[in-house]
Amino acid sequence: MNQEIKIRPAKPQDVAACVPLIHSSGPAAWDFVFSQGQKTPFDFLNTSFVKRGNTISYGNHFVAEIGGEVAGTILSYRRPSFLLLNGGTALRIVSVYGFSAPRVIARGLITEAMIQPPKSGRLYLGHIAVSEKRRGLGIGKKLIRFMKNQFPEYSVLSLDVSQKNEPAISLYKGLGFRVVEERNFTGPKGIVPDHYHMEVASDWLG
Repeated sequence: MNQEIKIRPAKPQDVAACVPLIHSSGPAAWDFVFSQGQKTPFDFLNTSFVKRGNTISYGNHFVAEIGGEVAGTILSYRRPSFLLLNGGTALRIVSVYGFSAPRVIARGLITEAMIQPPKSGRLYLGHIAVSEKRRGLGIGKKLIRFMKNQFPEYSVLSLDVSQKNEPAISLYKGLGFRVVEERNFTGPKGIVPDHYHMEVASDWLG
């Protein structure tokens, strides 16, 4: 079987493969913010991924492929473009949730106090996920290294990770990331795990 890993920009047609991976990158946070009435996070993710101009858009993502099958996802945010994308995301929330949008936005702001917008001069990485059947092939490492090479003008890479996600923490530390801040969830206790904010100088990326 051909195990060659190819990385390419995501396309709208990748929605069915990418959205479950994106959700798996932080399920507790997605569910806390985007579950409202009969709507689920997938209603928001599926309709937002295929559009441009928001933080969930395919335009922000790259995918890893094996044999033509999407096996992993990653995205990057940079200032100031993130601020514009965040505005687009607010409009998407209004479109999907209607009169309930203020509740969703309020929960989003609680989560954003922990998983914060990217700092100036940093390349922020997120939605790092690999399908279960493709884990152990080095896809996560390859995606992160790819992003470093894709955006060489950034000297620092940053990301956030759940303090309970030990495999991911181990992966990031193995690449040279270090914890620079512990951030606590200020919403209902026990709903979303606390997070670590991690950074690495691009020259030190393993």
